[in-house]
Amino acid sequence: MKRIFFSIFLFLTCISILYGQTRNDKKQWKRIKTYLSKIEKAGFNGAVLIALNNGQMLSEGYGFSNMETKTPNKPNTVFDIGSLTKQFTAAAILKLEMQGKLSTEDAITAYFNNIPADKEGITIHDLLRHQSGLVSNVGKDYEKITDDEFLQKVWSSELRFQAGTNFSYSNIGYSLLAMIIEKVSGQSYETCLYENLWKPANMEMTGYIRPKFDPNQIARGYDRNDADWGKPTDKAWGDTAPYRHLTGNGGILSTTEDLYKWHQALMSSKILSAEAKQKLYHPKLRNSESETSYYAYGWDVFKTCKNTLRVWHNGTNRIFYADFMRFIDEQITLISLSNKSHPVFDQLNFEISKMISNPNYDPEIPAADNPINRKFTAQIMETIEHHGLQKAKTAYLNKKKSEQLLEYQMRNEGFNHIDNGQPGIAIQIFELNVFAFPNSAKALQGLGEGFVETGNKTEGLQYLKKSLQLNPDNPFVATLIKDLEN
Repeated sequence: MKRIFFSIFLFLTCISILYGQTRNDKKQWKRIKTYLSKIEKAGFNGAVLIALNNGQMLSEGYGFSNMETKTPNKPNTVFDIGSLTKQFTAAAILKLEMQGKLSTEDAITAYFNNIPADKEGITIHDLLRHQSGLVSNVGKDYEKITDDEFLQKVWSSELRFQAGTNFSYSNIGYSLLAMIIEKVSGQSYETCLYENLWKPANMEMTGYIRPKFDPNQIARGYDRNDADWGKPTDKAWGDTAPYRHLTGNGGILSTTEDLYKWHQALMSSKILSAEAKQKLYHPKLRNSESETSYYAYGWDVFKTCKNTLRVWHNGTNRIFYADFMRFIDEQITLISLSNKSHPVFDQLNFEISKMISNPNYDPEIPAADNPINRKFTAQIMETIEHHGLQKAKTAYLNKKKSEQLLEYQMRNEGFNHIDNGQPGIAIQIFELNVFAFPNSAKALQGLGEGFVETGNKTEGLQYLKKSLQLNPDNPFVATLIKDLEN
């Protein structure tokens, strides 16, 4: 299961949501609903659930679960939740530990045979925290493979580092945890999770095959060009679940409302004891780690500016995208599931959390990512490459009313040109982006980073500071400015 985890979101925000800030704030609630309506018009496909500390809740679908039939997404639409699967695997391990059937300190040699010497010291704890040193994948998500073949590939792979000494996100680590769950429980992975986690939480719309989903409720996935990827259940699966490359680390199907039931169960002692939940969120850390931000057991844990707790995870296969954000102390929960992953909409929960924490924050509404705008954006970049920035500005100013520039695509292509040794063209792309979006913190940040990347720190600082003025809740830019000035 592919993921976009620490590379982007860890540095995006230092949010503190205040108790009572949203109480009876109808204006703020209206702002959130208006924002969701606008991004739906811009192309967002999915379902969103927002639960606030005053009892207010929004649970709605946006866009289509099937674009061909114009079937709308609804709160009960079923999505692939990607690496949110990992939190269920982690909880199942802790449940088995509560039952005295295993310990998170157990070495994997207690559960597997013929483990090579370099991997004998790996523990369940190491697998849960992505500190085993194992590579992320040894095959593609839906590639058919037997358990023996899977283990042979894992054992023959080269470790990235000695277990317990560093962090490296590993999907196969969670696949091994799923195999341990099956060995210890004597049940299939899904059956064990249903009986120990989902059934007690009244989650009847979560699983691989057990729920017997209505096919019409399962969303079809789409790529950024609206090409139909199909349904997860159309892919190659084994008898009870996807093959071992995916089972336990990704691919579970669920709804926003079932995931909210999971949140509620975790807030009680219905499934995990207080001791187990302490370990879930606060496992033993490495000496080099800070308690401010770390990967726990299937959750990313972050202390906000008010020293409150945010636990979060996302997951994606570049088609479906899932995001689960919980401000536990503030009792605020944000869940978004999408059947069309997109770099702009994938930040939805972070944008909404900033709207809740800052009544004056207005998220940028992107242009619709459609064929007309993609073609126009490509033409502008081609004009820059072949005729220069001034010609491109003229072309932009003479655009048709139906044409809009895609800010995120311009940024991405700018960095691609830097990576490909074309810094001059890159800077012109960034400059055109700022010309088109002078009040966009992201466009200004892109130009600032572009100048820094190409050695012009003075110009870089100028635009980074302008970006930070527009979006003060961006510690990545704040840190970058501080580093450049020192």
